[in-house]
Amino acid sequence: MNKINLFKHELLKWSKKNKREYSWRYSNDPWKILLLEIIAQQTQLDRANIYYEKFIKRFPTPKEMSIVTKKEILSLWSGLGYNSRALRLHEASKILSKKSFDSIYPNFEVLPGVGKYTKNAILSFAYKEKVIAQDTNVVRIFSRFFGTKNPESFIEENEKILLKNIQSRKFNEALMDFGSKICKSKNPLCDSCLLEPNCKKFFQDTKHAQSAFKGSSREIRGKIIKYLINNENVEISSLNKTLEIEDSKIKPIIKKLADEGLVNIKNKKLIEISS
Repeated sequence: MNKINLFKHELLKWSKKNKREYSWRYSNDPWKILLLEIIAQQTQLDRANIYYEKFIKRFPTPKEMSIVTKKEILSLWSGLGYNSRALRLHEASKILSKKSFDSIYPNFEVLPGVGKYTKNAILSFAYKEKVIAQDTNVVRIFSRFFGTKNPESFIEENEKILLKNIQSRKFNEALMDFGSKICKSKNPLCDSCLLEPNCKKFFQDTKHAQSAFKGSSREIRGKIIKYLINNENVEISSLNKTLEIEDSKIKPIIKKLADEGLVNIKNKKLIEISS
């Protein structure tokens, strides 16, 4: 058995006993897949699933989401962070309320917030296409096991072989679960890994200094949005005192939020969530 076939066999064998169970994993509805994938960006899957269940209950189709305000979307989104994702999802729902997924297939990247990974996830999970959805977990696994500095190219070159005689959905789900549970970015469980005897154990130094969240622009953005969700006609001049944030820090963030379409400034004095 060559190395690629061994990798496939062992990974799918592991997955049979370790697959994470979520309702959307049994659905071919592209809306559900898109919703989950946008929510799960930069978010642990178990946590993302909690938000997914809230969103799919409120918005079972794009049409229901397309007609609500940004404020309602952001209210449901509160706590997830990266609020611009919520806006992109909202804009995508407006497009999908007029055009079906089938009508834009396979060019899902025309939807706001959809890049190569999300496009391939929709193609694999909803349309049964033979594609590998490459996220950071997947890329890391291939790099370590096959000892390659360019796992993206390796995957593309070997995609047909990797997916031969197997469902891409099962393979993609197995990779995602394996990357989350075993081949983790930090402290991988090599001693518990059934792939370990044949793994190149190629650990690239991908450490990046991560800035602290407390006091960061991300934290301030989140505080502003959360406050605006719960309050009307907020005076910009008093917002820094209310949130206990320095004026020099809050003003450029408010401007950026306005430029991104998250907030609306009225008469240069009042601020609110954009409609």
